[in-house]
Formats: sequence, C-alpha cells, structure tokens
Amino acid sequence: MIFYTFSPICVPVNWQTELITSTHEKLRILTRLLDDFPGVSVNACEWPMGYGSLEHDNLPLFYQVGAEISLQAMMQEDDVVDARLYCYDNCLAVLAIVLETAVDLGDVDDLAISERIGTLSTRYLKPILSHLYKQEGTGHFISPKSYKVYADTPSALCDARPLWVARMLVQSPELPPSHYHHWLKSVDDTSDILLLGSGNSLLCDPAHLQDMRRVMVLSQFHAALVLRTESLLEKTLTQFNGAYFNKKKNRTRMALQNSVDLHQYRNDHIEFICIQYSSAQAGIQGKRRLLLAQFDNAWQVKQQEHRLQQLAQLVQKRLDRLVEESRRAQTRSIQTLLAFLGALSLLALVVDLASLSNDMEHGDTLGILDIFALISAENVLSITVLVVVILTALFYKNHE
Repeated sequence: MIFYTFSPICVPVNWQTELITSTHEKLRILTRLLDDFPGVSVNACEWPMGYGSLEHDNLPLFYQVGAEISLQAMMQEDDVVDARLYCYDNCLAVLAIVLETAVDLGDVDDLAISERIGTLSTRYLKPILSHLYKQEGTGHFISPKSYKVYADTPSALCDARPLWVARMLVQSPELPPSHYHHWLKSVDDTSDILLLGSGNSLLCDPAHLQDMRRVMVLSQFHAALVLRTESLLEKTLTQFNGAYFNKKKNRTRMALQNSVDLHQYRNDHIEFICIQYSSAQAGIQGKRRLLLAQFDNAWQVKQQEHRLQQLAQLVQKRLDRLVEESRRAQTRSIQTLLAFLGALSLLALVVDLASLSNDMEHGDTLGILDIFALISAENVLSITVLVVVILTALFYKNHE
C-alpha cells in the first residue's frame, strides 16, 4: 500500500519577500548553499507557472515553490519511494514523502505513519537545516540570525519536526470509496476527485495525482503560514496583557514600545499574505482550482483569514493606545518643564522686585513694592518657591 504524506515544517529559509522578482534567485542561492551537502539535490520546481496552458498556474511569487530539494539519502530507506522538500518563504517548507507499507487497510496505524515521517525528517533534514542556519545573508536571502518577524530559536527552526502529517491514499480501481470510510474516519468535503478528511484523504481518480500533489503542497504551506502567524499574534497579545497587569514592570512596556515598527510591519505582512492568497486562488487553473476550493471550504480558509485580521486589528488598537500613552507622557513632561521654567521666571521677578524695593525711597506713597518691606526676604523667597512647586504640580496633574 502506497501512502502519500505531506508535512509542513519550519526551516531557516526566509527572503526579503517583496523584493524578490523571480524564483530563479531563490533557486540559485539555495543551490549554492547546499552545493557540497551530501545526499541532496536542489532543482527548480517542475510545475509550470503562467498562462501557457491548463497545466500552468499563474501564482504570485510568494506562493511559488522557491526550490525543490530531492532527498536522495532518504530514498535509500526501504519504505521510502520518493522524498522531496518544497521550500517556500517565511521559514516554511513542505516535506512530501511517499511511503510503501505492507499492512492491510484495516490494520493501518495513522500514528505510526506520522511517527515514521517524524523520524525520517529529523534524521535526514536536521543536518541540512542546521547547515542553513549557519549561513550569512546574501542577496535577498535573510540570515537566520537577523530574523525579526519569525525570530524563532535555533531548535525551533532546525529540529525538523513536522507541524503535522497529512496522509493520502489513491483509490484502487477494484474497490469502491466506501471501502475506505473506516480509515478516513471523517470526511470534511467531497467531490468526484477527492474525499477530503481532517488528516486522511482519498484521491478517487488516479489521473489527477499530480494535480492533487500541487494543490496539497500549496494548501499545506498556506495552512502552516496561517497557524504560525496566528501564534505570533496571540503571543503579542499575551505580552500586552502582561504589560497591562504588571504596570510596575516597565521593562516589558519599554520592549513593546521599542518594537512598534516591527508589530506594524507584521500587521502589514498579514494583509500582504491575504492579498497574495487571493491572487493564488484566482491564478490556479483546471481541476486544481476545484481542488483548492474544496480545501478552502473544508479548512474554513475565509474564517481563518477573518480571525487573523481581527487579531491584527486588536494588536493594532493596543499599539495605538501604547503610542498614545507614550505621547501623553512626553507632552506632560514637556508642559511640566515649561511650567517649571515659567515659575522660575516668577521667582526671578520676585527677587528683582525685592532688590528694587530695597533701593527705592518713596516716602508715604504705598505700592506693591511695599509688600517686600513688610515681609522678610526669607519669607518672600519661601512663598515664591511654594508657588513654583504648586504651579508645577498642577500642570503635572492636569495630564494624568
């Protein structure tokens, strides 16, 4: 029995996305970085792009495979028929492994298959990912040490553990689809081509195997991208909550203030992802468009995008409040300083008037300067200093 498995994994491969003009640069750089690495072969993805025929898909560059890494060393395993790593952007790739097993359909253990994929991935991919993590930035390839948005730890980017494993079988011509229902367990969406489940899927027409592979890889990348981005947003909200409930811990608040630009860039990047995926939905052709729509419906892609946008808006509102609070503090400090300087001017005026009063003789004529004759100089200065303090405090409290 042949199992087709698709597993998104985190990788230390990230690009200056909006500056990339073709996939050739990605292929050239990855080929050079892995040129001397044994047991792998870096190739251009064989799936045609553009509008040449119905075999072509006019996908935006962000959703095009940057390079296809053939894992020749992994294919030496007895149960591995084929193994390829499809490298995308934003520290994500999709590992596609074809496994051959001797068990009957009724005895298939999904967990055992997932664990086998995890073992193969860590054994053969971990050295490759560790090698890539050590590379310096070149061209539009970002050095992993310079990551901002996806600034994960080396272990998260290099342990090669799949985020999940999707399994697929091709229906035998001698068997009806109902024969596979026990293995599928649940079917989220159906068509004449595909029975799509939560973790297991059945391809009903073997003629569309290549179409299915292309759509599955694209959908797995997008699903992993949404999951990673949503996790980042939730982590940011946790930081905001921590800063709010621990207002004495100024270090957290200062860190959030210093990363305002980063958070806003990430929010913009979420909008960019949604736009690019909409373009991919419009550019995919033939039966692949129907298959992608089936995935979108089963996985509730619209709801995922809406949830992402709501989280991004919530983060943006908290960023706006943080910036506004910082501006209020700056305004309060500036106006308090101005009030203090104005009060000092009053103090200087009082000193000048006291000095002038001592130097003048005006007999029985009473005026404001006679106040200084009635009150000692020490008391005049004390009263003036008290007025300075009161005025400064009033201006400060006015902005709280």
